[in-house]
Amino acid sequence: MDDTGRIRLARKAGVILSLGAGSFIAGYFSLQLTIGSAPVFDPRDILVICGGVLAGPVGGGLVGLSAGIAGQEPPVFVPLYALGGILTGLLAGFLRREKRWMPGAALGLGACYPLAGLLMMGMGLWDRIAALAFQALVMQFTCILVLSIIGSLDPAIFSWEDEMEKSPKDSFT
Repeated sequence: MDDTGRIRLARKAGVILSLGAGSFIAGYFSLQLTIGSAPVFDPRDILVICGGVLAGPVGGGLVGLSAGIAGQEPPVFVPLYALGGILTGLLAGFLRREKRWMPGAALGLGACYPLAGLLMMGMGLWDRIAALAFQALVMQFTCILVLSIIGSLDPAIFSWEDEMEKSPKDSFT
């Protein structure tokens, strides 16, 4: 493995470990903004989205796995966040190749909320479905907003892997 491959692997590992630890801590300590007893704003969504966008489908899946394990009702949230991270990473790769609007990758996690709702119905958690639907609406737009802000501050952050392909001489021009 050449130096560029090692640096890329080290960066991805750092992103996965830091975002995975953050999402595990957020889930374990239930760091959510609630209205009454229903969670409305969950920082794990943002961390899983960022993991998928920055580290690809495998990284998004690993961050999602750590986000779901530590939270309430792991049988619901492990598939939600793990599959959401994988889909976000796949969408981000497609959007990066096609040079499209990167915040659209947040739809990967948004597509998994109906699956979580079906799992909740199957488990008999009827009282939590409305809260999950409201959380899905709030978090989908919040994740798109966060990715838009990150992209507006530094547009090259989403293409840092592409920058690794360039030679050092090209990166200074």
